[in-house]
Amino acid sequence: MFKRVLGFITAHKLPFELLAIFIITIPAFVSLVNPHYFSMHDSQHVARLFLLDQGIRQGYFFPRWVDTLGFNFGYPLFNFYPPLVYYLAELFHLVGVSLTQSIKLVFILGFILSAVGMYLLARRHLGRAAGFLAAVLYTYFSYHAVLIYVRGALAEFFTLSLLPVLFLSLDSLRDKLTIKSSLVFGVLFALLILNHPLIAAPFLMYLFFTYLFYLIISKGKRWRLTLLLSLGGLTGLLLSAFFWLPSMLERRFTLVDSILTKELAMYKIHFVCLGQFLNSPWGYGGSIPGCFDGLSFQLGKIHLGLILIAGIVAFWFAIKRKSISENFEYFTFFLFLLLFSVFMTVGSSKQVWDNISYLWYLQFPWRFFTFTALFVSMIGAFALHYAQRILTSYHVSHTIVKRFQVGFLLAISIVTIAVYQKYFRPSSYLPADDRALTSFYEIADRVSRTSFEFAPVGVKTKQSELNTTAFDIEKKDIPTGRYRVVQGDVPITPLTDKFNEKKFFTDAGAPGVIQVNTFDFPGWTYYVDGNKDIHGADNTYKRITIPVAEGHHEHLLRFEDTPVRKIANIISAVTLVSLLVFFGFQFKKSKA
Repeated sequence: MFKRVLGFITAHKLPFELLAIFIITIPAFVSLVNPHYFSMHDSQHVARLFLLDQGIRQGYFFPRWVDTLGFNFGYPLFNFYPPLVYYLAELFHLVGVSLTQSIKLVFILGFILSAVGMYLLARRHLGRAAGFLAAVLYTYFSYHAVLIYVRGALAEFFTLSLLPVLFLSLDSLRDKLTIKSSLVFGVLFALLILNHPLIAAPFLMYLFFTYLFYLIISKGKRWRLTLLLSLGGLTGLLLSAFFWLPSMLERRFTLVDSILTKELAMYKIHFVCLGQFLNSPWGYGGSIPGCFDGLSFQLGKIHLGLILIAGIVAFWFAIKRKSISENFEYFTFFLFLLLFSVFMTVGSSKQVWDNISYLWYLQFPWRFFTFTALFVSMIGAFALHYAQRILTSYHVSHTIVKRFQVGFLLAISIVTIAVYQKYFRPSSYLPADDRALTSFYEIADRVSRTSFEFAPVGVKTKQSELNTTAFDIEKKDIPTGRYRVVQGDVPITPLTDKFNEKKFFTDAGAPGVIQVNTFDFPGWTYYVDGNKDIHGADNTYKRITIPVAEGHHEHLLRFEDTPVRKIANIISAVTLVSLLVFFGFQFKKSKA
């Protein structure tokens, strides 16, 4: 019976593997399979998706500017906020899925893709059984549950889908040393940047460590490895330049630096205590100074137990055989990366954080758990690999080794899912009401108060009861119209009110002044009767102000690309076309 089952699986490897991985992930997302939405810290996803959808329907494939957010003054959301996960959700929405269910489907997709990626990475080094074990450990690592069911950090959650295939592409690059493998890595790196640039920045540290590791274990062609790795990294930067370059250079025009790295978001108060790795009660609260956070930072006793087993056996083999295998080299490398990831979450790493200012935008050192999840799971899977090697070293029959392999995998998988699945559920369910979650005051008031860092520098703010910066506006003062006459008697006839374009007529009997309820920001250009003219923003909320001449006039405000956006767009477009030509040629060549 066992042989027949094994024979069937062997004959249908890929479909069986994908089906098995899907089954593995079901308990992690089954609590999402219902008509409801759910509570989370970041409750802005539906609003962001709604605004992206509106922008696309208005004809802007990449709408840097959106209206309604920022207390209905609008702001350049997607000029700064990574768009990838919302484009994925938009694909679901465009075929008729509701906004709330589209967001949930991206979460579910993230679980499946992360498990597949982890399986492929571990399978490459350790074989299929260890690959499945790594997928289980990765899926049910507690921080995975924290990201979705507590924080609702959609982009960071989806990063867990990209990291395994990124490391897999690096391994492929090291093995093949081809331009194609270099460019594949570059495309994946670009996706990481477009998904979560704040995670992409520390990924460069891991990329550097990986490069050094490859130099150590490579037996030649180090210059070719260096050039191809550089080409891949450069390709990723160029392909995603349309997003990260304007985001980096135009950040100074916003409140980002005065909000996201200070007050309650300051990294110095969010280090993890060592004891929390072992004992950190589950909760749906937030991160606070000290060791009693409202969310869990446990590494997992099952994960740690497997790491301990793998470590003991790995070093025992190395000492016994007095030689270093490539698997042991990778084991020690992943162990180093794990220790580095854990180190970056605790107070001992403060000096590193103090001296790398870009890390401050991560806000929370425990965000390195994103990397920790990968290496904890990878090293845990080595336990099965080395257990097999022990049996093989004592000349145990192949059939018994296979049975042990399956039994070990099933036992650990069942126990892991049974122990941790209870965390993979939301604290409460909410009505999946798209209309309520995208209503005017929901976005212009509630959502806007939770995130206004992309508002322009100089807007009126105040100190909140928590001694944090808050936008100084009352709900009753949030404008519902687009225009306001501040001087004179100026009849206004609105013509167009799109995200990137506001057009209207005036017919004034005398000169006057109009205030447009839109934040002024680099890119907004004013035309009157087809001619470019000046506009101001010298007011409390930095709203665009326009002088109006006597008579009948056509006015146009257009959000245009600044020089840096134009250059970045060209760089990305040229890179994309070059990649399409290259891969098209490669495909044609393979068919010849």
